Amino acid sequence: MSNSTTSNQKIFFSAYLTFFIVQSNQTGVGIAGVQRIIYLESRQDAWISIFISYVGMAIIVASICYILNTFQNKDLFEIHIALFGKWVGNIFNLLVVMYVFAGLLSIILNYTEIIQAWVFPDLETWAIVTILLLVTIYGVFGGIKTIVGVSFLGFFLTIWLGLMLVVPLRYIDWTNFFPIMEASIPELLRGAYKTSFTVLGVEILYFVYPYIREKKKVHFYSQMAVFFTFLLVLAVTFVAIGYYSGEQLEKTIWATLSMFKIIQFPNLERFEFLAVSIWLVIILPNTLFMLWAVSKGLKRVFKVRQKKLVIICSVILILSTAFFQKRIIINELVDNVGVFGFYMIFVYSILLAFIVFIRSLWKKRGEQG
Repeated sequence: MSNSTTSNQKIFFSAYLTFFIVQSNQTGVGIAGVQRIIYLESRQDAWISIFISYVGMAIIVASICYILNTFQNKDLFEIHIALFGKWVGNIFNLLVVMYVFAGLLSIILNYTEIIQAWVFPDLETWAIVTILLLVTIYGVFGGIKTIVGVSFLGFFLTIWLGLMLVVPLRYIDWTNFFPIMEASIPELLRGAYKTSFTVLGVEILYFVYPYIREKKKVHFYSQMAVFFTFLLVLAVTFVAIGYYSGEQLEKTIWATLSMFKIIQFPNLERFEFLAVSIWLVIILPNTLFMLWAVSKGLKRVFKVRQKKLVIICSVILILSTAFFQKRIIINELVDNVGVFGFYMIFVYSILLAFIVFIRSLWKKRGEQG
């Protein structure tokens, strides 16, 4: 393969690992409190909003895979240049880098807030962020295969925490789900819109696709990953709606972690402390892939060594935490990232797929002519 991205065959990995990559990137900090966000929009019909969101996400996966399959061994940064030229393409690339960077910052700040609220209330934000980034830098320096391996591990820890939902499931009040279909269509759509904020992460396909061997299988495994994420979000939301009253759920910021309070083992009374610690492994694939993608994009634009860019981006992230000390400001960041992510992943992916389709038709007509 002549493409510079894929010239080294040793960094390739099997297509089935796409399942773990996509799923681990969709499952991060958001799963700890997604129930409240959806419930505020569509109440006890929140599970219907999740169904709608899944349909939209499945369509987006198909669009992304169509774009990538058309260009074969190019990532999104190279596709932009191929479609729009060097200058315009790099402007789009910088916008993508800014989005991913902001998403990385929001994930780190959210997890830092969880640590401060549940385990170490007196620990400074910059100290927690620095520790997280040191682990992330170490993983990124290990290369794409190391990052994929972490996502593989993170998947099984996600499964294990999901099984813990069996305990609060026994205390469900089934009347909390009635009346069914009380929410209006606009409310259901707003709930689906909010759900999409949590399950963003499928865009990682844009960056890892050139490193996958059996590219024809990517679509299948990506759809399986999205379906699994849908089941996981549906499960935690379903249990939370039944476990809490409506007023409780509206006031509970991290509903998933709060449900873990009732779980006790003979030698471990505060299971939620363990859950918060394990959550680091769940969000680690997010931070690894995002920092890797940001540095990769900047390398494409500015032609600087990727390792230097990883360090520079990490320093900027640590310095940025000084501006996000209050929860209100962090919430604004998360909301803005979610809105921009929705338009980039849902709207832009469909638009880009349409542009690629028209381009393909134009090339075929040119060849026939």
